[in-house]
Amino acid sequence: MPTPFEGTRVLDLSDRLSGAFAARLFGDFGSDVILIEPPEGHPLRAEPPFVDQSGPDCSTLHNYANWNKQSVVATDGTQVDELVADADLVITTADPLETAWYASALEHLCPNAVHLSITAHGLNDPLSGRAGNNLTASARSGWSLVDGYSDEPPLQLPRNQSGYVGGVAGFIAATAALRRRDHGDTAELTDVSELKALALTVHPWAIADIYNDRGVSIGAGGRQPRGKQGPLYDVKDGRMSIGLREFHNWPEAMEVLGIPEFGQQEELIPREGRHSKDLTGVQAALAVTLPTLERWSLFNKLVELRCVAGVMQHMLDICEDRQLVSRDFLVDVNVSGKAARAAGAPAKLTPSPWQLNRPAPKLGEHNEAITIRDNRPSRPTMLIEPEDLSEGPLSGIRVLSFCQTWAGPFATELLALLGADVVQVSPPHRTDSFRRFSGRVPPGIADPNRKQHPQNTQGHYNSVNLNKRNVTIDVSQEKGMELLWRLLPRFDILADNFRPTVIPSWGVSLEKLHEMRPGMIWASLSGFGETGPYSTFPGNGVTIEPMSGIASINGYEEGPGMNTGGIYADPVSGYFLVAAIMAALAHRDLTGEAQRVDLSMMEALNVVCGDALLEATATNTVPGPSGNRHPRVAPHNNYLARGDDWLALATDSDEAWRQLAAYIGDPRLDDERFSTMAGRKAHETEVDELIGTWVRKQDAREAETALGRLGVSAARVRPLYDIYSQPDPDFKASGFISEVDHPETGPTWLPGRPWQFSSAPSAPVRPSPCLGQHSREVLWQELGITAAEYRSLVQDRVTGTLDEL
Repeated sequence: MPTPFEGTRVLDLSDRLSGAFAARLFGDFGSDVILIEPPEGHPLRAEPPFVDQSGPDCSTLHNYANWNKQSVVATDGTQVDELVADADLVITTADPLETAWYASALEHLCPNAVHLSITAHGLNDPLSGRAGNNLTASARSGWSLVDGYSDEPPLQLPRNQSGYVGGVAGFIAATAALRRRDHGDTAELTDVSELKALALTVHPWAIADIYNDRGVSIGAGGRQPRGKQGPLYDVKDGRMSIGLREFHNWPEAMEVLGIPEFGQQEELIPREGRHSKDLTGVQAALAVTLPTLERWSLFNKLVELRCVAGVMQHMLDICEDRQLVSRDFLVDVNVSGKAARAAGAPAKLTPSPWQLNRPAPKLGEHNEAITIRDNRPSRPTMLIEPEDLSEGPLSGIRVLSFCQTWAGPFATELLALLGADVVQVSPPHRTDSFRRFSGRVPPGIADPNRKQHPQNTQGHYNSVNLNKRNVTIDVSQEKGMELLWRLLPRFDILADNFRPTVIPSWGVSLEKLHEMRPGMIWASLSGFGETGPYSTFPGNGVTIEPMSGIASINGYEEGPGMNTGGIYADPVSGYFLVAAIMAALAHRDLTGEAQRVDLSMMEALNVVCGDALLEATATNTVPGPSGNRHPRVAPHNNYLARGDDWLALATDSDEAWRQLAAYIGDPRLDDERFSTMAGRKAHETEVDELIGTWVRKQDAREAETALGRLGVSAARVRPLYDIYSQPDPDFKASGFISEVDHPETGPTWLPGRPWQFSSAPSAPVRPSPCLGQHSREVLWQELGITAAEYRSLVQDRVTGTLDEL
């Protein structure tokens, strides 16, 4: 069975996790990946934790991010030149690029190759050349003031998240660029920003709060998380997430929870509208009853009632989880002679699977084994008309989407931003929950001079459905189902995030889709996947975070673990759904075969904390939250600055530390104990106190600029609301955010693409569609539905706009 990227040679010249992870994903889907390392090895080899002892092969992060690769130590410049010339894809992470040791080798890139650059901020950005990491990306994207508690320091996302997200975004962009690599006479440069990729995982909350004119985003008082999710509840034997606002069977669920009196409150029984209800009384009562209940028994009772709930699992729990075991999710690896387990495929592909073929290589293991190919294998590429270059490399690909809420719509939005024609299908009688989030036109955009409807004016929906068309079809009616079956052969991809039983109940199967349109891709996203004992259980981002294990490593040092506060599971799952679709498209182009994509949010989210899982199984320890600290780097923290601002600051190298110490000018920082990274880490509390005393007197904006010029990773912690209401000058100048004019809300500053392609400037971002806005257009263009036939369908409430229905 051929693999999606069989015959594709990838050269990994990275020195960051993002580049290494992108390259690994290519290896997972069949590419020949060659890791070019300096004599001291890839920097990930030096990242703790280590198995037994430190060494070039003992890092769990290296073993996780560099498998499915071969290692060559770069000692011969001619060999590197030849390997670059032979590559189909070269991945770099240097910024500025011209200072990299391999810069001259890039001149040998083949004209039909792709150069993927993933850097902290992008190569064409006001922040280009500045140091950045997970701490500063969390600060600049708005995440740090979403994660954590309102009376504690801002909190970075769990370790390495900007690297993983930047890596999967880079993989997506590079796979898309490879589809049109025969277009021009020079290699295409694909420029990806870790910061921008991460920013797309949190922005909907800001847009919704701007629409509602709240002045702040995701704020909460007291000892409550800043995020929308609410705290994880303590139960008798652990912690749980309980999605009260999404409960079905409310009275019965309240009985199970031991608070039956709330089950009789009529205003809380309907699920619709519960988002706007005050549930503090219910939550207070749960704080009393839940500590008497056991987590798995309670979980099973609630999910039987179709109530969303999740058990917080630590990394060793993950290995025993019956859903993951039933789906063969975990893979066996060997780390320095020790058997361990790691996260497997972010999505299941059939018939062309993800594969772990080789462990992470020893340093220089393949120095003598790598040869230059006699002939570069040819792969199909897509011809794109010059006028379509600005739309993106997926121009000509067509997607029929039944996705709702966040994860699925975000995935199909990414496809649309890459140039695909995405047609979103909505039922006219029960629309997307993101459209009906508040049930009213938000006050911040209410305009008596505009025609406005609550379902077209919700910030959550309008922030994750850009560049799409929308058609309403009631598939519960025979005429609606007939329309669906007539539409399906017109599209390359069918996408949904329903329960796994819904689409098959319509009679859809991969075999039938292939008969209708050879090579069609059917991609589904659900909480737990289409198979296994949890497959029919309800799940959403709030409950998937604890189930996946990521909640167990998120939080303050020595804390119990907590959800991120921004429903991180949804956008991460969206990214990986697109990554799987891109692999499926490559497989289709190579073989003509149809492809089934089955993504479990629980599995996809575990992939981005897979190094913690590998650490747990290789060392038999349970990783916990690390707060704002880093396992190797010190200082690495958020420090309170003047005016109650916060400054994220880290010195990722000894040189950065020397520059920082010289700039501060405090002789205590010249202490010999602090001269090495290991010394600073050993005395981290004292270092934090000294740095914190200095930062307390500084203006965070000025310090960010000054320290950034010195090579120190530094960033003012930005309030999420301000980034899109002001808007952020760096994001604006780079073109990442633009003013998008929606017919019912007016202009809104919205983020767009985290990548740039050298072939052409990107086309302007288009607003999210109004409900049914393109019903007449799509049905006429695709099916030839006449005006009279359309009026008849509207009369029968099969299709139409809000005005027509």
